[in-house]
Amino acid sequence: MKRALTTTALLILIATGAAHAAVTDTDGDGVPDSAEPLLHTDPMNADTDGDGLNDLADPAPFFAENPFAASTATAIAPFHIGELLVENNVDPVAHKDAPDHLEIQVVNDGSTDLTGFALYFTLTDADSGVQEGYILHPDITVPAGGDARIHLDDSGLAGHLRANPNSIYVISQAAKHVSVTMGLDGFAPVTATMEKDAGGAEQAD
Repeated sequence: MKRALTTTALLILIATGAAHAAVTDTDGDGVPDSAEPLLHTDPMNADTDGDGLNDLADPAPFFAENPFAASTATAIAPFHIGELLVENNVDPVAHKDAPDHLEIQVVNDGSTDLTGFALYFTLTDADSGVQEGYILHPDITVPAGGDARIHLDDSGLAGHLRANPNSIYVISQAAKHVSVTMGLDGFAPVTATMEKDAGGAEQAD
């Protein structure tokens, strides 16, 4: 697995830069906003990959390890992943095409509302082999017998989770393999995968 610039390399770059220059650090993680693109991190999120480590202290700030890897739960989850969209998305409110982003439909197969999900997703660049991994905790309720959609983007829209604007999803034109795992305590995690065609994150038609 390949990674981009490390935090150690970034520290060297910062140290050899203009020592007295004014530095903006919007998220207060110790990484200047101007350096966040070099590290492939989010200038508005001090813990880009969601693993609990500050970006500056994290040796792999855009790759969180799979939190479900050690799970021994075998009970069948009362939900499944319906649609997994990485391009040609649709805005369900406006009923119009939406810019490419990660969109996950969670379908509740049971008779009780579901909350407390954990989400882990990875992106793998088909050309460079660079891989990113993120942990999120979407604040959603999936109604009994119904569904809910999780949107990850940089739109700032209500109900949408913030996605890393310096992710390979945005900056790389290569095709990508996308893997999404959803989990609830006490149940085996559920995984779905999708291939994103070559090309950047397209704007809505």
